[in-house]
Amino acid sequence: MQGYEVVTHDDQKVIGHVVDKVGRYYVVEHGALRKSKHALPEEFAGLDESAQRLVITVPKELVYDSPKLNGEIDEDAVAGYYGLADTTVEDPPPYSDREVVEERIRVEEGLEDTDGIRESPALLGDRYDDTVVERGKRLD
Repeated sequence: MQGYEVVTHDDQKVIGHVVDKVGRYYVVEHGALRKSKHALPEEFAGLDESAQRLVITVPKELVYDSPKLNGEIDEDAVAGYYGLADTTVEDPPPYSDREVVEERIRVEEGLEDTDGIRESPALLGDRYDDTVVERGKRLD
């Protein structure tokens, strides 16, 4: 598969070439003068051996914007970029939903009652200066 053309599934444009396959990732190289390499998960590509090409099922911009390879593949970064990262929580937090609700109730009970909306000059658009302000009217 080395040397296979990498093409888009819709308009069959060549976006690069396969230079290697590492685990479940194809290493795609593109560019004429300034070449760059990107890892593409095999879930987003289909191998067409008769035509010697790799057909991708994602937009070419997604491949171009993926993390560039500088040596080894950072599988976590690539999986996270393509939305394939494992999101299971190894060690869940040591509390339950019931404990969270009870804590919220305790916090709310400790808050002062505001008896409705407090008067606030900023709320009503009034501004303070050296004069006295009473219900939106300036007293001179």
